[in-house]
Amino acid sequence: MLSNGGEEIVNWEEYIQMWDNASIQLVDIRQLVISSRGTQQYLLPANGFIYVVQGQGTIWLDGSIHIFERFYLLHAGKGSSISFEVGQDEVTYYYILYRGSMSAKASKEILKVYHLNNPFQLHYACRPLAPVLLYRHVDSMYEEWNRRQILERFHVKILFYQFVYTLVQQLKLQGVASKETDMVEEIIQYIHEHFNVSISLESLAERWNYSIQYLSRQFKHRTGRSPIEYVIQARMAKAKELIIRTDATTQEIALSVGYSDGFYFARLFKKQVGMTPGQYKKKVKESLGGSDSPWQGFVSSMGKNASSCYIIDDNHYQLKTEGDRHMLKGTRSKIALTLMLCFTLILAACTNGNSSRNSNQGSAGGNSNHSAESVQNTSSNEAKENTGMRKISTVMGEVNVPEHPKRVVVDWDLGPVLAVGVTPVGASSTQMNFADFLKPYLPDTVQDIGLDGSISYEKVLDLSPDVIITWNKDAYVNYSKIAPTVVFDTSQYSTIPEEITAMGDILGRQDEAQKWIEDFEKRKEAARSKIKNVIPKDATISIVDYVTVDKFLMVIGNSGERGGRAAYDILGLNPTQKVKSEIIDKKEDRVEVSWETVNDYVGDYVIVLKVDGKEPPKLPVTWTSLNAVKNHHVIEIEMKKYFAADSFSSLLQAEDIADKITKLAVTAK
Repeated sequence: MLSNGGEEIVNWEEYIQMWDNASIQLVDIRQLVISSRGTQQYLLPANGFIYVVQGQGTIWLDGSIHIFERFYLLHAGKGSSISFEVGQDEVTYYYILYRGSMSAKASKEILKVYHLNNPFQLHYACRPLAPVLLYRHVDSMYEEWNRRQILERFHVKILFYQFVYTLVQQLKLQGVASKETDMVEEIIQYIHEHFNVSISLESLAERWNYSIQYLSRQFKHRTGRSPIEYVIQARMAKAKELIIRTDATTQEIALSVGYSDGFYFARLFKKQVGMTPGQYKKKVKESLGGSDSPWQGFVSSMGKNASSCYIIDDNHYQLKTEGDRHMLKGTRSKIALTLMLCFTLILAACTNGNSSRNSNQGSAGGNSNHSAESVQNTSSNEAKENTGMRKISTVMGEVNVPEHPKRVVVDWDLGPVLAVGVTPVGASSTQMNFADFLKPYLPDTVQDIGLDGSISYEKVLDLSPDVIITWNKDAYVNYSKIAPTVVFDTSQYSTIPEEITAMGDILGRQDEAQKWIEDFEKRKEAARSKIKNVIPKDATISIVDYVTVDKFLMVIGNSGERGGRAAYDILGLNPTQKVKSEIIDKKEDRVEVSWETVNDYVGDYVIVLKVDGKEPPKLPVTWTSLNAVKNHHVIEIEMKKYFAADSFSSLLQAEDIADKITKLAVTAK
């Protein structure tokens, strides 16, 4: 009897009779290689044999565990879920996909048995008695199949029947051994069910009542990995699924797979997978054309014209140590790795068997707060010892920064960074998209780190910055885990030269800052001179926005956004009394006013913001009857060029407004 897990499937005579009466069509034959510590998962698009000829690891077949070594054969039906988890050495295997159906000429008895026990859908596995003989059959089929000639394809079908005949002979002699779950399989099952909680070697040894050494040795012998390595890879596999199939944040994914710290998880994911979670999601989407199924591309590639042999390297692990906190041992270091990663490398290099190391090495728990504290302390000590570091005072206290940082990330104040001659490696898309005047100074090499308010810390981490410049005090702690971080608070500076001087001090570009300030003063005076004799000295000007708001008018102050800093501070134009008293004096950015009171805020001239592609609202009579509108003293500016409020953008905006006022005066004449 052919059996699986001790359960009778069908007797040999009936089994062979069904094959003899079947119509068989070969679909594909391939040889595949999964890299060391790699994974692979797919749904079988047809019935198939899988024959592992090299390597060791674990196969999950529709939730059933098969721990394999070389020469392991498995049969599964169409639609079966196959998942490989590979040990220390790469795995080579063949698969033979076929479609089988029963001939209409078969006897009623055979058809009845077929419907009860379809041989093409059976799941079974074995270690063949004569594995090399089966290997020769499979390899011959593979070689013939890939010649792609009609005669060779016909011959492959003959070879396939010979392969099935040889296999059945061996199965008839040895049977398929009853499958009794052993310790290693039980541990694997436990890990997959409890991957989101703390798992240590100690807890596993206690649960199965074995010594740590024996349990670890047996597990690694059978799977090619230590238990803790297996835990980490199980978590990463689940994380991949969540990354691909959901829009969960990195922190949400981290919590769901057992890590409390999203940064720690992102670093670990990158070291395991070779890219950040965000990069992985993007890569999969690009490779699969936006498919909802992460393995659909693999399955659909099994057609006749697909490559016959390729390397599966989706999860190429380079790590060879146990424990979450030691996962960087053996990897390549980058010159610009963050202090946090440097500290992790130091931990990974430690080989002395002290008690704290042992407890960490044997645990795959998710709490990394201790690591974060240690990183901060180590970062501080390294900064003091490193002659290339210096200490500066910031609103968040003293911070150690590089003397001359080369890799700068900035999430808001892009202008001052560019002003002192530094091209950042990363900046927020909010600034890059809505600071059009700065675009000529931004090469394509500057990477987008996300919108303001939803910055991707993964992207920042991936850029390996020397220093991070942020406006956001709330983000300081998270940024500081990646690189030395400076909160650049513009409210601390009363003038543009003060801002640029401060940025020059932060980035070690004092000379460049001074040169920019000197140029700024000259350009400011030139812009003022341009409009000096164009509009009356006592004329008032207002800045309004009625495109991005609804049913009311937004009046702008001198805070900087939407051209206020350029008009009032740099060009020295006069606001109306209402704008001065209710906005500028109260240090408000802007106020919303009704159309009925618009006359109180709009002066002799009015600057109107417009947005490309967006039609303005129907303007009421209270607007069209304004003197500035009737006298054609309306100047239109583009939101994308005037949204930014930084010092460099404001200078460029001021020069643009001066040009527009000059053109307006010429047109009026």
